[in-house]
Amino acid sequence: MLNGKITLVTGGSRGIGAAIAIELARCGASVIVNYRQGQTAAEDVCRTITEAGGIAFPIQADVSQVADIERMFDSIEKTHGNVDILINNAGLEIRMPSTDYPEDVFDRMLDTNLKGAFFCSKRVLKAMKEKGWGRIVNISSVHELRPTGNRSPYSISKAGMEMMTREHAFEFSRFGITVNTVIPGAIRTDLNKGVLSDPAYEKRVVELIPARWIGKPEDVAPIVRFLLSEEARYITGASITVDGGLML
Repeated sequence: MLNGKITLVTGGSRGIGAAIAIELARCGASVIVNYRQGQTAAEDVCRTITEAGGIAFPIQADVSQVADIERMFDSIEKTHGNVDILINNAGLEIRMPSTDYPEDVFDRMLDTNLKGAFFCSKRVLKAMKEKGWGRIVNISSVHELRPTGNRSPYSISKAGMEMMTREHAFEFSRFGITVNTVIPGAIRTDLNKGVLSDPAYEKRVVELIPARWIGKPEDVAPIVRFLLSEEARYITGASITVDGGLML
């Protein structure tokens, strides 16, 4: 389905990003797994893919830094060609009361979650436009939809990502490019491992979910795969929740 498509998954070394990378490689994409610090984890994801007969390569870059983004894309384009599919998945969440956030923590979250996604998108959109085909999927969070406290910069960054999706879809869909958002709910990832290790907290979360269970990264990957397919060519500017009904 995705044979020959050069695909970049930012933050692809673990969690939802890793599950997406493995799923898309299974569908024939050549997957580039971006990581900031987790080189071993990224190499493990690539090994999982190649041992199953797929194609994958790790690449280091801190997407909160535009210079790093430019270096990453220069390297990809020199070695593999232009990126056909971009999954903006890299994210950072640090929890504390709004009155306690220092400027540097606020900046780190906005730069990673929103600025990084914007400048990665900026880098691919020109080539996608010239080719007349491209796919971008932005991985957001239910926190863009509902406040829960102690994570306002994270929620702000994800709400900004939602409007970025809509702006880019409006501007570029006429050129054969679709841009969509996937909004995961409570998912068992490394990002959530700390809070979900508290049985009382996990119980409270499960009670909020109509499906009464917490999802896995593998529950998110299939909807991303669908949005990249030709069957989804008329879907753009959409936001799809994968949350067990949490936002009902």
